[in-house]
Amino acid sequence: MTPNDEVLNSWKEVASYLGRGVRTVQRWERELGLPVRRPRGKSRSAVIAFKTELDKWLRQAPAEQLQHQHAAEPDSMPKIPKLNHERQSQLQENTAILINKATALLSCSSGLNEQLNSLRANLERTLQLTASRMKQDIKWGRTLTPRCPIHNPAPLPSQPISAPMPAKRDS
Repeated sequence: MTPNDEVLNSWKEVASYLGRGVRTVQRWERELGLPVRRPRGKSRSAVIAFKTELDKWLRQAPAEQLQHQHAAEPDSMPKIPKLNHERQSQLQENTAILINKATALLSCSSGLNEQLNSLRANLERTLQLTASRMKQDIKWGRTLTPRCPIHNPAPLPSQPISAPMPAKRDS
């Protein structure tokens, strides 16, 4: 084993070597004297540790202290708080309300979808009839001029709408 294999260069490496979390080994340093060194000499600087020193410390440290410290270590999974009966009832009631509202929205959107399909069908039919009418007008020689509602208003219903008559051919 080379000398570099003996050195752990961070809290993460120390924690991994000891099979614990980073916060746990930091707490062990504060409360139980885990042997780590700080090359810069400051209390919050990077750390190094030697595997042989850690192994020796583990053999000498009281087992009950380590077990107590390990039991106090938070799990990696967040804990879900226990709900009191009143809070649980409120959550169930709110869930039921949300389900009802979601069902109503789904029903409403289905109705709107049906209306949209009906409007689409009506529009397609209107376009077909308009195209057919335009073909007939062209066939009979009637011209279509766009109407501007301000300068060229559509005739009122009381006024007769005159359409040009087809020209007679002399035979």
